[in-house]
Amino acid sequence: MPNRQHSQLVNWLVLGLLAWLILFPVLVVFLYAFATKWFPSHWWWPQEFGLRWFERILTSPNILSAMINSYLIATVATLATLAITFPAAYVFGARTQGGSGRFIQLVEGFSNIPLAFPTITVGIALLPFYSKLGLLSSFPGVVLAHMIMAVPYALRAMVSSFLMVPPEYEEAARNLGASRALILRRIYLPLVWPGIMAGGIFAFSWSLNEFVLILLLGYPKIETIPVQVYQFVGGYYLHPQQAATLGLFLLVPTLALMLFVERTVKSSAVVPAGG
Repeated sequence: MPNRQHSQLVNWLVLGLLAWLILFPVLVVFLYAFATKWFPSHWWWPQEFGLRWFERILTSPNILSAMINSYLIATVATLATLAITFPAAYVFGARTQGGSGRFIQLVEGFSNIPLAFPTITVGIALLPFYSKLGLLSSFPGVVLAHMIMAVPYALRAMVSSFLMVPPEYEEAARNLGASRALILRRIYLPLVWPGIMAGGIFAFSWSLNEFVLILLLGYPKIETIPVQVYQFVGGYYLHPQQAATLGLFLLVPTLALMLFVERTVKSSAVVPAGG
């Protein structure tokens, strides 16, 4: 009995520490965003709450333009990423045995290489090519840069869904004369859409929060929310309240999308292989 109680205590301590590590930074952001009066002598809790900082940032043309840029770039980059990764995930997930299968596995492994590089390294490597091609500070150039880093995240989420679809479904459809496009649309798409949505969330969240690539390849003509946040906490100017308020416009949409996907796909499941 004592051992069991000790084990439960350890479990609660671990869970409590994990919850603190996850929730405490979010709580601080919310407090700074809504606190309008916070004395240093009473540092653990604000004395007054309000919407002052929201009113201030929502009346700034530069910040509103940065918001539009952030959501537009993230949306376009996500749609373009899914358009590429859906057929690629089909190839990787429905790969066959033999030499071609090993080649596809090798290509799949190489597709994860961007995840191993710091974003600033990728941005510096792209700078001379963007300069020569005229893509610096351009909307297509920023979207393309975001896709380079978003594709591996979306691909990993989608390949696992394709792997769970029994290959007999495709074989039966081919025997009935279905084309590959029809098989993708009528068989795979309804079964792997939870993985597609998960991949879209990864791509959208990554693009929405990306700062370094925008600073290197898009600034000053293209500004996004992370760049505006940096201006509130960088250089000689420090304003954590407005930075936290802007940060909520990054945090809340991502959390809302994650909750939507969680509720939508909870009752859905990809058909297991061999089922």
